[in-house]
Amino acid sequence: MDWYLTDKARKRRAWEIPAAGVSLLFGIVAVHACITDPPEGDPFITLLAALVVIGLFLWPFFAVFKTWVRRYAAKRLALRFARSVESQIPFSAFAIRERKWIRVLLAKGFLRNVYYSEVKEQVELDRPRDHAVKAEPEEGGQEEETLRRIRSLNDAIENEAVSRRIERIEKVTGSIFRTVRERPERAGDARRFMNYYLPTTLKLLDSYRLLEGQSYQGENVSAARQSIEEALEKLTEAIERQQDKLYLPEMMDVESDIRVIETMMAADGLNREKIELKV
Repeated sequence: MDWYLTDKARKRRAWEIPAAGVSLLFGIVAVHACITDPPEGDPFITLLAALVVIGLFLWPFFAVFKTWVRRYAAKRLALRFARSVESQIPFSAFAIRERKWIRVLLAKGFLRNVYYSEVKEQVELDRPRDHAVKAEPEEGGQEEETLRRIRSLNDAIENEAVSRRIERIEKVTGSIFRTVRERPERAGDARRFMNYYLPTTLKLLDSYRLLEGQSYQGENVSAARQSIEEALEKLTEAIERQQDKLYLPEMMDVESDIRVIETMMAADGLNREKIELKV
């Protein structure tokens, strides 16, 4: 269960109970004082001031209480994830309240190794045992179909700046496909790219193609195109970083080998200067 919980969800901070207790105590005192000895003056202003003071005193209590509720909900969901035999769960399998909690807890940083794909409308779990099992990459036909779709969208889109980004996306996507095909043990590292970044990118490109093809480029259409262009730039950079991360083990191995060689050369009195590995 802890595999799906962040430290924020697993551990209670030492100051939470004292802060909640002090806040609740001062809040009760403020409420009692306002009831038994209300300040003189305009009733509306007096009531408003009293509510503000009481709210300020009680705000830490409610903030801590909200954290406790989210922590409890995160543990309930994490327990369900841990019992699941599937790593991909349809979003419709959750109750409406659970769906809301999943979105909130992911956004607030209470869950980890859990991904919600809006495109596929499912929750994807990166389970501990998935790291020890070689995940199967996409079949060659599916990979080629994806690359063909990217090229087709590129041909249909006239904007040159967007077209250049699509070319970068196609190049990096092909490279990631090859890496996963040649090194199946890296499939887990590319899971988020395969299940979220790539489908979302294709969806945005398809929307951009439709918007660009509109005969009337009104304010809303232009704004939507601008938003997609900005999002595509960020997605392109994220995909390129994903590709780079796939080669992190090789970089670490190379660095380790170089350090060993340096040590041996130093012991034999053969090296005059260190070998620097630029990453």
